[in-house]
Amino acid sequence: MTSMPNVDEPTSMNEALSKGLDLLEALNARQDRSLRIPTGFEDLDVLLGGGLSPGTLTVVASRPAVGTTTLLNDFCRSAALRNNLPTFMVSYESLLADITLRVTSAEARVALHAMRRGAMTDEEWARVAKAMEKTAEAPLHIATPADWTVAQLCEQITRMHAEYRTRLVTVDGLHAVRPDIRSDTREREVTEIAQELKAVAMRLGIAVVVAARFNRQLESRPDKIPSLYTDLRDSGAVAHIADLVILLHREDVYDPESPRAGEADLIVAKHRHGPAATAVVAFQGHYGRFVDMAPAYRTPVRDLA
Repeated sequence: MTSMPNVDEPTSMNEALSKGLDLLEALNARQDRSLRIPTGFEDLDVLLGGGLSPGTLTVVASRPAVGTTTLLNDFCRSAALRNNLPTFMVSYESLLADITLRVTSAEARVALHAMRRGAMTDEEWARVAKAMEKTAEAPLHIATPADWTVAQLCEQITRMHAEYRTRLVTVDGLHAVRPDIRSDTREREVTEIAQELKAVAMRLGIAVVVAARFNRQLESRPDKIPSLYTDLRDSGAVAHIADLVILLHREDVYDPESPRAGEADLIVAKHRHGPAATAVVAFQGHYGRFVDMAPAYRTPVRDLA
């Protein structure tokens, strides 16, 4: 790649501009959209220039029961099932059987509660069977470790990449990953874990997405809208390490009568390579998924500035 002139050597503005243009062209060539991993959400993908970038760490954060696990599953379904990209899903939060049900429910559009109760109609059984057949062929691998340390996690990510050329890795959740060496504070441990995951993303040229939690103090504020640097639980420094931070917010979690019931804000609070803004999607909890808003209800992406 063309480099800029040595800062210790005088250069003309004309030469500097020429070299700068060469560098810009090279960078644009590297940012080929075909290298991005689509999230499955049109407005979010446009905001991200086509999807998640290789070599980056993304943090998705919310309070419990708002939908981080669901959103990570959606990213995996988009990558593996829609775009045939090798994907590795790591969950410290769920059992393998539960993940399988969630993915199948989202794909088949059969209510998760009906599947769990065994109360499906013949038509729903048919949709489930078709979804399972499709999912079985997808390049998706799942791990549900009880207590992998961050070194063991990174070792497994490296092995999966070597064997399957993995493009996307999701980790649910950041707070459950054990450090290799205990520190005096949990925040320092979580920071080191995030640094290790960022390093493996850069070394392998893959996108790594991790789920984090907000502090309870968020719920003491009237609007309940999350803040980037004050609400991440035990992990304020993670916001500095991550390339992308998506804060997940749903008004109806706090106010079931909200006029925005069924809507969710994907607040891109930090975007190292682009603008910070909010994309609005629909939450279909009965299917365990988020989806794009119907065209009639779509709203423009809201700039955070």
